[in-house]
Amino acid sequence: MRPTGTRGRALLLLCLAGAAIAAVNGLDLPLTARHLKLLASGEPLLDLRIGYGAEEAHRLLSRLGASGRSSYLTMLWTVDLVLPALFGVALWMAIGAGSFLRWRRLALAAAVADYFENIAISALILGYPDLHPSLAALAAVLTAAKFSLYALATGAAVAGLWMTWRPADTRDHASGGSTS
Repeated sequence: MRPTGTRGRALLLLCLAGAAIAAVNGLDLPLTARHLKLLASGEPLLDLRIGYGAEEAHRLLSRLGASGRSSYLTMLWTVDLVLPALFGVALWMAIGAGSFLRWRRLALAAAVADYFENIAISALILGYPDLHPSLAALAAVLTAAKFSLYALATGAAVAGLWMTWRPADTRDHASGGSTS
């Protein structure tokens, strides 16, 4: 079992990460997903879609216009430069504070996939107006990998923390209650 302070810091970071997700997706401010979605006539950004092709990427980038593409690129290298690090560290600590310490690398893998996704999407933006089917496919795969790895890391964190916080009598009962 991990020290209570470690769990407390992990929960604090998870709450901070949750607040960051809510702010980026819920607030209509420059360099937020919601603001860019409005610029794109309601279409979700590439890094918020699971599965897309070159034509869909091109359509989104067209709808954003020059200033929207510039804002998207700026968002990727400011706000979305900090968020994967925050999510990765929060999940690393949360998994480490629970029962699945060996699964912490999922948090690192998720953040790395997120950064590679940002690079691929940046290349699509910089390459606009040309279609880049292979690059769009790579970006889409990285987006799916990012979401999958963050989900697995979150599951490992929640399950591991739950296992460390279960009452002792529940654990004894589950093992048959033998004390010999």
